[in-house]
Amino acid sequence: MTKKSIKDIIKNHLQNNINKKNRKRLYNMKPTIIASNCTGGFIYHWLGLQFQSPFINLYMTPDDFLKALENFEIFINTPIKRFINSTYDYPVGIGAFNTKIHFMHYNTFDEAIKKWEERKKRIDIENMCVILSNWGGERIDQLERFEKLPFKTKVVFTDKEYPKYQSSFYLHGYSCSNGKNGNVYATQRISGKRFIDQFDYVQMLNSIIEKE
Repeated sequence: MTKKSIKDIIKNHLQNNINKKNRKRLYNMKPTIIASNCTGGFIYHWLGLQFQSPFINLYMTPDDFLKALENFEIFINTPIKRFINSTYDYPVGIGAFNTKIHFMHYNTFDEAIKKWEERKKRIDIENMCVILSNWGGERIDQLERFEKLPFKTKVVFTDKEYPKYQSSFYLHGYSCSNGKNGNVYATQRISGKRFIDQFDYVQMLNSIIEKE
């Protein structure tokens, strides 16, 4: 058995313990998580929840994500078309306002759209949160736009403090500047904690129904 495999076993054990503790704290069992990348899917998986959102196994650039959220009703109800001239090795869709949806974990566009439509039916606008987790750190105007989004529960993860923006959350040690976007769900340290574990996403999900 290699050192790497031992390390992975220990990491998985520690992270499973984190997930178990979080599952015990969670009582909002059907939240709709609208995330700009795979972060939402990871949270659903860690908490043992069914996907209540079509934003799974995909990503959108911060600018396209903001366009979609600023016009959410139109975006979510507009059929997604196939991006014919894509140079990517995965399917890409074109949504309302010419936004691109990168279905990087799907083999075909038809497969991606089938899952999108299936999960879109589960959206609960009254039990929804928004997560921007691949913000690049360069354009402050995007933080301003995110702050103005008409959603009660939202968070954008950053690599430094932005006290002016209440929706921002600084993840220590996380780097998203100069175009080097890290993954907030990556393992941060030997304790097994991921960068996003600095943020209490369980409390955030529970708070949605507390606010009703």
